[in-house]
Order: sequence, then C-alpha cells, then structure tokens
Amino acid sequence: MQSQLFQRAENGDSQAQGELFRQHYPASYRLAYSLLSHREDAEEVAQDALAYALTNLARFDPARGAFTTWLYTITVSRCRNKRRRRQLAEVPLFNWLAGETRPAGAPSNPQEQMLEQLEAQAAVHLAIRQLPARQQEAVILRYFHDLNYGEIGQIVGCSASTAQSRVWLGQKRLYRLLANALGEGVWR
Repeated sequence: MQSQLFQRAENGDSQAQGELFRQHYPASYRLAYSLLSHREDAEEVAQDALAYALTNLARFDPARGAFTTWLYTITVSRCRNKRRRRQLAEVPLFNWLAGETRPAGAPSNPQEQMLEQLEAQAAVHLAIRQLPARQQEAVILRYFHDLNYGEIGQIVGCSASTAQSRVWLGQKRLYRLLANALGEGVWR
C-alpha cells in the first residue's frame, strides 16, 4: 500500500503527494526545529525539504534505506544551509529534559521545581548550541529523534562509527558544559 502511494506521488498524483506531505511533515519539522531552534525557520526548512523530496521521488532508492532516512538527510542539509545564511535567534526548548530527576536537596515546592527544570532545560539548550555543528547534529538525531548510529551516519554523510564518535564527543562535551553551568552533582 505504501509503495503504491509513493508510485502515485512519483507519477504526479497531487493527492498522493499531499498524503506523503501530511505523513512526513511532523518528523521533518521536529528535526529542523531541533537543529535550528526557530519555529519559522524550521517550518520553512521542513516544507522545503519535503517539496524537494516529493519532486525528486525518482531519486529515492528504497534499497538504500527508508524514506524517512532520505528525508532526514535532506532536512539536515537544508538546516546546514539555513545556519550558514544567517545567525538564528535562540528560542528555549522547554520539553527536552522531560523526566529529569531532581538532585538531592532540591526544593519540593512545585513552582521552585518548575523554575529549576526550566533553568536546566535552558542550560541544556545553550550547551547543545555550543557544540560543533556536526556533534550537535549527531547528538540531536541520537537523543531527540532516537536514531541509531547507522541511520545518523546515512543522514549526515559519514560512517556509523564516525556518527558514534560524534555522539560520544558531543556527549562528553555536554557533560562538561552542564557540570559548569548546573553543578557537578546534577550531571553524574
């Protein structure tokens, strides 16, 4: 059924293209927003990436990987281009640390807890922005999009072991940055 949808879209069926757009836009947008931290830019990149993918479906080879992996590759490339063109305004991402545990001695007051969580989320956001671009991409794809190293490598154009190395180096640097920002005990 899904392959028929791709075939119809490749043949110019606007309904099939619209359906593929609706199915894949949320994932493309989430990835773009994770990398750019700017709603309007993420919308533009996600739309551009999907428009490119849908008009170039003949280039997609299912034997080389999933459509989502191909779309993520296009989305990451468009994000890189967007970052090169201008400096983006920073927008805090409030949901990145959902489920974080409180350090010992943290206040039990719900308002204080919320303020601490927002402070921690802002610190994570800032720390991620301080990573080199390739480490930033790898960390975001690994931890916020749950991709394995092979998929990350396909998307960013490197081997799985290089992707793993980028994630590891990025994670190590994040721990250092966050230890300085939030205190050693929080990030052990």
